[in-house]
Amino acid sequence: MKRLLILLTIFALSLNLGFAIQKEHVKNDSLSHKSLTEVVHETNIASDNKSQEEVTEGSHEGHGLNLAPFLFIILSLFIGTATRHLLSKGLLPYTIMLLIIGLVLGLLTRFDVLQSVGLGIIGQAVHWAGNIDPHLILYLFLPTLIFEAAYALHIHTFKKSLVNAVILAVPGIMVAIVITAFALLLIKSMGIGLNEWTILLAFLFGAIISATDPVAVVAILKEVGASKRLSTITESESMLNDGTAIVLFMTIFGLITGEAGGNAFVEFLKVSLGGVLVGAVIGWGILSWLKKVFNDALIEITVVIGAAYLSFYIAESVLHVSGVIAVVTLGISMAGPGKTKVSPEVTHFLHEFWELAAFIANTLIFIIVGVVIAQQVNYTLSDLKVLLLVYITIHIARLGTIYVFYPLMRRIGYGIAFKDSIVLWWGGLRGAVALALALIVAIDSRIPFEPRNQLLSLTAGIVILTSLINATTVRWLIDKLGLSKIGDIKAGLMMQSLQQIRLSGEKEIEKLKENRYMSGADWDKVSSFLIDANAVEEKPQHFNLEEAIAETRKRLLQKEKESYWRQFSMGMLSSEGVNLLSDQIDALLDFGGKIPLSERQDIENIWTTPKTIAKLQNLPLVGRIWKRKFLNRLALSYDCARAFVVAQEENQKSLSSLIIGFSLGIAESSKETELLSALEDELNENRITGQTFLRNLREKYPDVCQSIETLLASRSLLNQQEEMLERLKKQGRLEPDEVERIQAYIHASMKQLIDTSLKENTELKVAAALRNTPGLNNLTRDAQQFLISKGQLKIYPEGSVIAKQDSEPDGIFIIINGTVNYYKSDTLTGVKEISDVFGAYEWLLSLKLRFSYVAETPVTLIKINTSTIKLLTSKFPEANRLLKLCASADIAMELLKQSEKYSELSTRKLRTLIRNAQLFELNEGEKHRFSGTACILVKGQAITEEQDTLFTAPAILEECNLRSKGDALALILP
Repeated sequence: MKRLLILLTIFALSLNLGFAIQKEHVKNDSLSHKSLTEVVHETNIASDNKSQEEVTEGSHEGHGLNLAPFLFIILSLFIGTATRHLLSKGLLPYTIMLLIIGLVLGLLTRFDVLQSVGLGIIGQAVHWAGNIDPHLILYLFLPTLIFEAAYALHIHTFKKSLVNAVILAVPGIMVAIVITAFALLLIKSMGIGLNEWTILLAFLFGAIISATDPVAVVAILKEVGASKRLSTITESESMLNDGTAIVLFMTIFGLITGEAGGNAFVEFLKVSLGGVLVGAVIGWGILSWLKKVFNDALIEITVVIGAAYLSFYIAESVLHVSGVIAVVTLGISMAGPGKTKVSPEVTHFLHEFWELAAFIANTLIFIIVGVVIAQQVNYTLSDLKVLLLVYITIHIARLGTIYVFYPLMRRIGYGIAFKDSIVLWWGGLRGAVALALALIVAIDSRIPFEPRNQLLSLTAGIVILTSLINATTVRWLIDKLGLSKIGDIKAGLMMQSLQQIRLSGEKEIEKLKENRYMSGADWDKVSSFLIDANAVEEKPQHFNLEEAIAETRKRLLQKEKESYWRQFSMGMLSSEGVNLLSDQIDALLDFGGKIPLSERQDIENIWTTPKTIAKLQNLPLVGRIWKRKFLNRLALSYDCARAFVVAQEENQKSLSSLIIGFSLGIAESSKETELLSALEDELNENRITGQTFLRNLREKYPDVCQSIETLLASRSLLNQQEEMLERLKKQGRLEPDEVERIQAYIHASMKQLIDTSLKENTELKVAAALRNTPGLNNLTRDAQQFLISKGQLKIYPEGSVIAKQDSEPDGIFIIINGTVNYYKSDTLTGVKEISDVFGAYEWLLSLKLRFSYVAETPVTLIKINTSTIKLLTSKFPEANRLLKLCASADIAMELLKQSEKYSELSTRKLRTLIRNAQLFELNEGEKHRFSGTACILVKGQAITEEQDTLFTAPAILEECNLRSKGDALALILP
């Protein structure tokens, strides 16, 4: 009810605003590419129609506010809802019944019947609708209807049907316009009518009458269960050819009035592509905004509503391009990538809102169309003859269009079946857009009165005839063509489901009989409400194993897709992941279940991280950007593989309930077992493939997987807490305001998780590695954070060369995860592990790398380059000595592993030994005595006084008196 009141208020305010604008029309300067708004505003409204001021005068004179629009909206909504409620099982489609009611209301007002019976206030409201400004129809209703249709599209089906829809909507509509125009000129030459029509006016009528409105046909197609592909191409063509028709109308209208400028073809392209650009830019902005909003229905829905009208307004009034195409582009962007940008909790509400908005818009617009036709159109006998010929002509034109392009269309995308093309031909209804364009012509005094009046009459007549003839017979046509017939397998599944429902109901009756409050019920009467298991209209005739497998595969794929979206709604699958996996399911469904569930070539492309990204992330300057892409790609791979395994496990549990079998009496149990076994093997193969991939990924990138699993576990915990909160609310243990406060805290945590990047989780691993790195572990917290923020995080696949011997180190490398082999002239010298450092010793002594370093396993490391080290030491002076200690530890670890005395110690013990060592900086001639331990000469030269032996760094010295020869650096082990 709240949504209804909001929409009612919006429409009322918009209509009154439009009426106020209508009275203040100002003629704009002529432009070479005139927008639809300009075409409307430059017409002479007062010339041949009753002024809207007549409606304002009357009983409400002096109030200053015309309430006729408001009253008309209220009446229309009640008429619409009453029609839907009372005549829901009528033979005529809902919108066609509204059109007839509008015609009746218009006639009653035209002949002052309402005034004579004391309903003058209603007559004024209807009279207002009959003289409504056509641009108000376009601006108020088109954005809602077009956006809702685009937003409701199934994007995968739309993509594969797009080329065929464009063929019908662009070259197809041009063919239809040419055929229609020459047919009208033929009628003129035969002397039947249209004596004052010119060739341009004939082409203008062709453009007007080409705008289709198949809302009734689409509703019937969905109701009878016809192919989704047929309803998609029908609706897609309608949206696109509305835009094409309006653009062509603007171009031809400008030629007639002498205001067109430039090349018509160039203008057509500019207006069309400009509309696409406007819709795309606004769509990008809105998606960026929605991405930052979490679970706020008011913001998300309001933003989308505003975007639909803003795109139409900017396109038409500001940039003078196609508003229809702009809204279509926006709607498609919202139905595609935008579907996951809206919060999962808001998505259903958003769809419901737009369905309600479209219902109200269709209710108002079809009643208005009927009223306008009844009040403004006049027919003579000659006009009716021409109308009949034109009605035949538009069908010939549409037939010619489909015939010309059918050979091409049947080979593109899904193709188009012959039977579908018949429905497409007959279902080309005309509606409000065509009538609004005709009204624009009818109120323009620059065109002679007789032709423009005839154009309006013909358009109105075609709208009525296609609505009363085509719309009412299309269901019969669909049935005759067999497009609503379901196969034996679907009928079998339906019968099986009905049987299950009945069995469940019978069990429930037995339970109810034991209920002390119901035990005295008339159980025969109660049992009469059990569903009839034989209620299926089409009974299965035979059981075909291949068809059964194909149908069951389709059901399993649909269930798998539902699993992905459920995981997304729970925050357990990313938006990119659910889009990729859903697209893959849609691609498999295109095969109709004919290929095994385990044949998924695309799934490996989704999981596999391109090697190019892994290499690019180590480049200077742009490496940080590619590193982010690499981490995100790893996260996406894990995300998709985990969701895939979950979906396969869910399908395995529910497989037996989807099998058509012996219970239906149409198959032997052996066939059912064969079917179950075949599909179970396919699902099991999928599950094993996914689990194997996840295991390998964990082994290669444990830190990344740990970060992802931490995020998943955190979100799962928050989901559980929200469910618990809901249970406490139902138990009455919390007040509503208390629930809102707690829920706000949980949602804030969820939003924080969504915004948490993988880098932030990886930084925890970097910090842990620094704490275990000798020297760097003693850095202050601020200094460590500085290193983390400035250091370059790099990830190397197994076998990658990290650095080559004799190359410049340009900094220090710290291993975060994995193991690295280092080679001397292709000879394996040693292995470095987590928290080990390399390149530090060469940095300290300004040497070239002494070894080549190769990733033995996938390796994650952080590189602190020379420029970062300079910044670090300037900002944190104590870091200079600690970096020297880190470099000393680098060479010390290498020497100790090669020493007989220390080689038996584990890496952990060696690291502990080095961490407790002391660093001494010795000047020329300075002496130092150490006993009971060893000394690592890191830099310079030193002489042992006992043997008078000269040692050059790097070297290990046992217990002795040490005298420096020049400046030296020594690490004394404990």
